[in-house]
Amino acid sequence: MVKTCSAKNAQQEFPSLLGRVRRKKDTVIVEEQGRPVVAMISFDRYQALTKRRDRLFAVLDRVWARNKNMPARDARHDASQAVKQARAARRSRGRLSA
Repeated sequence: MVKTCSAKNAQQEFPSLLGRVRRKKDTVIVEEQGRPVVAMISFDRYQALTKRRDRLFAVLDRVWARNKNMPARDARHDASQAVKQARAARRSRGRLSA
């Protein structure tokens, strides 16, 4: 469950919020003047998110390494073509609308 609270309330209720995040795996969004500024998530969730991010960036790192000497214009063209091909393949499997 996601709970939203003000920064002032978060300071006052920190032990309780920490327990909710730790035990119930809740997410707490802390707001200042009605705008979200911090999200409290369980460490397990944090690890899962960073692991996923690292996997995705590893793909980008490999692509970057393969194309680091390619002129930017050619790289943009190749990327555009790859996106078109991927979308066409997904569309043919019925997973993406036109």
